[in-house]
Amino acid sequence: MSAEDRPGRRRDLWDDDTTTSAAPEPATSERSSQGEPAAGATTRRSLHRDRRGRRLPWWIVLVAVLLVAVLCLGGAWAVLGKDEGSAACPEPIAVSAAPEIADPLEDALDKVTGECTDFRVDAASAATVAKNVNEGMAPDVWVPDSSTWIDAIDQDSTPGQWLEGQSIASSPIVLAAGSKAEGAPSEASSWTRVINDKGDLQMANPDVDTASRLAFHASRIGQPSRIGLQTGERLIFLSRFAAPSVNKLLEDYKSDPKANKPFPASEQEIATFNEEHDDLPPLRAVMPEQGTLSLDYPWITNPELKDESLDAADKARTELGSIDVRKSLTAAGFRDANGQRGPAIAGQEAAPVEQLEAPGRNERLALVEQWDIMRTDMRMLAVIDVSGSMQWSSPTPGRTRWDVTQGALTKGTGLLPAGSEVGAWVFSTDRKGGKDYEEVAPVAPMNSEHGDGTHREHLAQLVKDGDKWLGGDTALYDTIWAAHQKMVEDYDPEYVNSIVVFTDGENDDPNGGLSLKQLLDKLDDSYDAQRPVRVITIGMGEADPSALQKIADETGGTSYIAETPEDIERVFVGALLARGSG
Repeated sequence: MSAEDRPGRRRDLWDDDTTTSAAPEPATSERSSQGEPAAGATTRRSLHRDRRGRRLPWWIVLVAVLLVAVLCLGGAWAVLGKDEGSAACPEPIAVSAAPEIADPLEDALDKVTGECTDFRVDAASAATVAKNVNEGMAPDVWVPDSSTWIDAIDQDSTPGQWLEGQSIASSPIVLAAGSKAEGAPSEASSWTRVINDKGDLQMANPDVDTASRLAFHASRIGQPSRIGLQTGERLIFLSRFAAPSVNKLLEDYKSDPKANKPFPASEQEIATFNEEHDDLPPLRAVMPEQGTLSLDYPWITNPELKDESLDAADKARTELGSIDVRKSLTAAGFRDANGQRGPAIAGQEAAPVEQLEAPGRNERLALVEQWDIMRTDMRMLAVIDVSGSMQWSSPTPGRTRWDVTQGALTKGTGLLPAGSEVGAWVFSTDRKGGKDYEEVAPVAPMNSEHGDGTHREHLAQLVKDGDKWLGGDTALYDTIWAAHQKMVEDYDPEYVNSIVVFTDGENDDPNGGLSLKQLLDKLDDSYDAQRPVRVITIGMGEADPSALQKIADETGGTSYIAETPEDIERVFVGALLARGSG
C-alpha cells in the first residue's frame, strides 16, 4: 500500500476529486448543441483541475495567515480598549443653567472639555431647578442667575449641603427705560426711591424673576422691617400688577414702546433685547447712583458629585476663567465676575457698578415672605373697641380717641385690595342680645355688591357713622376669643386669615368673663397649624401693652402701641399690610 492510499490520509485541497461515489454527469447535459460545455456547467473535476493549475506560493499563504491574525488581535484590542476607556470616562455631566447664559456657557464648555469629558447643558429657570432639587431630580452642576436661589433649596430634605459656588459672570440690575417713552427717567438715585416712592414703575413677580427680586432686596436695605403707609400702598399696588416674568414686560414694550413704564431688568437682558430688536427704539439701562445688586451666575456643584465627574466639573470651572471664555461671555452681554467690561447700551458705554452689600439669608427670606404676604389677598375681621372711653381726648388736642380711630379705619378701608375679604365687629359690654360684641359687617370681598354699592363703600359708611355705638365697658378677652373661634371656623386656605383688634383700654368686664390666663390657654389649646389665625393688637390710651403682646404672641401675631394720630394710622395700616408677619 502506497503512502497515498493509507487510511486516514488528509486529502489535499488542491488534489483531483476522484471519489468513486460521485455519479457520472450525462454528457448531453454538459454541452451545448455545438458540442461546447454549456454555460455554468463546469464539472467538479474540471474545477479542481483549474485550481491546481493556479496553486498559490507558500509565502503568500503565510502572509495571509499572519494578516488574519493581526486583524483579529487588533479587533480584540479595540474592544478591550473601548471598555477600558468607558470605565475611565465619566458619564456626561448634566448642567442646568439660567436660559440667558445656557448657550454661551455651552459654547464655553466646548472649549474647555477634554477627550474624556462631556457636558450636557439644559436651559431652565432657577425656580424650576430649585423645585427639581427639592423633589430629588438635581443636576450635577447648577448655574442659576443668582446665588440667592440657594434660599429656595430645602437643605434639610436634600442629601448634602448645597453651597454658593464661584461666580462665572455677572450682570447688574438696572432700570429698563424706553428711550422714546413719555416721562421715562434718565437717572435714578436709588432702588429705595424707585420702588417705595410714587411714580410709574412695573415689576415682574420677585418669586420667579430674579431682577425684580434683587431690586426689591436693594430697596429694603437699611429699612425697618415694618412698612409704613405710603410704602405699603405702593408695594400692594406693585404686587397686584406684577408681571409673570420680565419677558412679558419686554413683550409689552415691543407692542407699544411709547407707553412703556420702566422696570427692573439685568443689563444683559436689555443689551440682548436691543440687539435682537434693532427696529425698535432702544431700551436704556438706568444705573441707580447709590448702587445696585447684580446677577452673579454661580457655578454650584451637586454635593453628591464624586470621583471623575467631580474632578471634571472642578476643572471645567477653573478653565471657565480663561481669556477666551471671558471674551465669549462678554460678547453675550455679560460682565465678568468682578463686574467689569459691560456692554454698550443705546449708544452709551456701560456705567460703573457701585455694588451694594447684599442682605443676609435670614433677611432675604423675610423679604420674600413680606412680598408674598402683601400680594396674597387677606381675609380679616376688624374688631373695634367702642367702649365709652373712646370718647375721651386723645394726645392730639381737639380730637377724641374715636376721631383718631375713624381716621385710621378710613385709610385702611380705602387701601385694601379689591380681592381682600373684610368684616367688622364692634365691642364693649351689653351689646345686642346681651353679648359683648356685635357683627356690623360680615366678612366679604371688598368688591362684592352691597345694596346699591360695594362692600367697601358699606364699610366706609359704617366707620363714618360709628359714633352711635360708643358706650359701655371693655369686654376685651371674651370678644377676642369669640372672634378667633369664628375665623377658625370659617378659615379659607387661599387667604391670609387674621383678626385686627383695636382698643384703648385694658380688659374691664363687670360681668366677669375670661381672665387673661384663661384666654391664653384657650388660644393655645385650639391652635391648628392647618388653620392658623393670627391676632394683631393695636393699643392706645390705657391699653395694657403686656397683655396685648401675650395675646398676639400666642397666635403668631404682632402687637402695637400707638398714641398720636400718625402712630395710629401707621401701625394700623402696617398691621393690615403685614398681616402679623413680623
